[in-house]
Amino acid sequence: MQNTSNINLNDETFCKIRDLIYQLTGIFYSEQKKYLIETRLSKRLSDLNLANYEDYFYLLKYSAKQSDEIKELFNSITTNETSFFRDVPQLKVFEDDVLKEILKQIKESPVNYSKKIRIWSAGCSTGEEPFTLAIIIMEHLNEIPAGFSFEIIGSDISENALSSARKGIYSSYTLRNTEPRLIEKYFDKIDNEQFQVRNNIKNMVSFYNINLINFDSIKKIGNFDIIFCRNVIIYFNNDSKKVVISNLYDSLKKNGYLFLGHSESLHFISSSFKLVGFGKTPLYVKE
Repeated sequence: MQNTSNINLNDETFCKIRDLIYQLTGIFYSEQKKYLIETRLSKRLSDLNLANYEDYFYLLKYSAKQSDEIKELFNSITTNETSFFRDVPQLKVFEDDVLKEILKQIKESPVNYSKKIRIWSAGCSTGEEPFTLAIIIMEHLNEIPAGFSFEIIGSDISENALSSARKGIYSSYTLRNTEPRLIEKYFDKIDNEQFQVRNNIKNMVSFYNINLINFDSIKKIGNFDIIFCRNVIIYFNNDSKKVVISNLYDSLKKNGYLFLGHSESLHFISSSFKLVGFGKTPLYVKE
């Protein structure tokens, strides 16, 4: 393993790697983000004992180990900044408005719903969001009509993040916004700093490696009543956003709900959704 601290990523090679990432994922890195790519990929150069970033690009593009290294590339470039009960106002809209409305409609017109209400947490990273949704639903378990259940799918392009999510072990820091009573109720304490999600929550969530610009892979997980895709499309340029949002639209059932991040918007991206609002929280509906 060699020291890569003195290896610089030149502009030409950055553009090659940047364009390959964009081609594979739709994620676009501007020139201002070159330092980010350089920093995140430096460990791969060290692990692979490569002399420069040009050799790394060649490996990604032409090597027999190309497919394996692309998985490592995705692991390196993805951002895994998340926590349980992140952005409480949106989660309150989910709990107090969307979830209650779906449960109300099921009771009034059960034939209009399949027996399994499906939720997709797209770009779920290490799993905090889908497990948060599972906890919220579990808190309303006695309100779910007999014969109906909820299924949650979490997806990401980073296999490392998904592997961590499947283990369901989290630090006290990522649980910092979680009520102590919920931690006690839905987590087993490993030690003072680590907690594991209990099986009744883990069993509600399945994790898949899904590329949001590849509808063929998305089709495998079916259609959904609700999609959370929060703080994900900010990493795409407008062309990629249009592809991703179109794929999400096609994955939603009629009258399904789409949650984006509080700073994200479909303005100039798509007119296919109806924008509805609960307080200051935007929400999109497939009509």
